Amino acid sequence: MTRDIPPPDTPARSNALAGGRVTARVLAERLGVATSTVTRAFDPHSRISAEVRRRILAMADEAGYRPNAIARSLNRRRTGIVALVMGDMTNPFYPAALEEFSLQLRQTGRQLLLFVVPPGGDADELMPELLQYQVDAIVVTAARLSSHMSDLCGRQGVPVVFMNRRVEDPTVWSVCCDNERMGAAVAEYLVGSGRRACAFVAGDPSISTTTDRLLGFERGLAAHGLRLVACEQGGYSYEGARDAAARLFAAGQPGIDAVFCANDLMALGVLSHLRMNTNLRVPEDVAVVGFDDIRATAYPENDLTTVRQPLNEMIDCAIRLLDEGRPGGSVAEALRELPGRLVLRSTA
Repeated sequence: MTRDIPPPDTPARSNALAGGRVTARVLAERLGVATSTVTRAFDPHSRISAEVRRRILAMADEAGYRPNAIARSLNRRRTGIVALVMGDMTNPFYPAALEEFSLQLRQTGRQLLLFVVPPGGDADELMPELLQYQVDAIVVTAARLSSHMSDLCGRQGVPVVFMNRRVEDPTVWSVCCDNERMGAAVAEYLVGSGRRACAFVAGDPSISTTTDRLLGFERGLAAHGLRLVACEQGGYSYEGARDAAARLFAAGQPGIDAVFCANDLMALGVLSHLRMNTNLRVPEDVAVVGFDDIRATAYPENDLTTVRQPLNEMIDCAIRLLDEGRPGGSVAEALRELPGRLVLRSTA
C-alpha cells in the first residue's frame, strides 16, 4: 500500500503542520531563520526586513500560528492587561464607558480585564483576586477602594486611576467631569429661565459625583440669592428617583418649579412620576435636568435637558495616566477635571 506525500510547500503540508500546536521554533525551522526572528516579525516596531517579515507572517497564517501573548508578556515583565473595576452596571452610562474604554485601550496595544463589584460591595473585595492576574494598571469606576488597598497596589507597582470619581488620596489619579462647575451652570440656566424653587435629587451622598454636583448647584443658586428648597435621595436609580419625586410633589409641599438630578437615570424616573402621577406639565410647570447624557435622553419621548460628560476625553486622559505611574504630589495635582456641556432639550 502506498500513499502520496505532498511536497513541503503545498497546502496539504501546511494543513498537516497546523494539525498540532505550532510553535515559533517549528516555524523558524521551516523558514530557516532564528526563533527570535519569528518573534520580532509580530512586533511592528522591531528591526526586520520587510521581505522576511512578509515570509514569516504568510507562513504563520498558513500554519495557524500566533504568538503566545502571555509568554511574551512574561519576557517583558508586563502583561499588557489593564483591570477595569466597575459597579452600578444598571446605569447605562457605565456600559457605554466600558465599550469606549475597551476600544481606546486596544488602540494602545493593551487588553481589558473586567471586574464587576456586586451591589453594596466595594473594590476591596476583588483586589486579592485581581492582583493575581499581574495586571499593569487598575481603573476604578463607580466603586470604592480603601486607602489600604491603594497602598497595596502601590507596593506592587500597579498604578490606580479613578474615573468619574474624585478621591482624597494623593497616591492615585482621579479623572472626572468638573461636576461642581457644571452643577453651577445648571443653576445659572434654570434661574435665568425664571425658575425660583429648585430641588435636587441626589445619589449616594458619600460619592464625590453627588456631593460636587450638589455643591455646585447650591453655589449657583446662592449667587442669585436663592436656596435649594428640597433635596431627596434617589439612590442613582430609576425606581429610587420615582419615590423621591413622590415625596417632592406630595400634597401640601411647597411649589417646586425645577428639579436637578445627579444622573440621567434618576431624571427619567422623576419625569415618569410627573407625567403619570401628577397634573404638572414639563417644562411649563416643572423643569427637569439630568447629568451624563446617556443615549435614552435624546429619545423623543424623553428629550431630556442634561449635562453631557466628556466621556471620550475622560477615558483618553485615564489611559494616558496609566503610563505615568503613581502621582507623587498633592491631591490637587493627582486630579484631572474636564469640562462638561449643558445640552438643552425640551424638559427645561
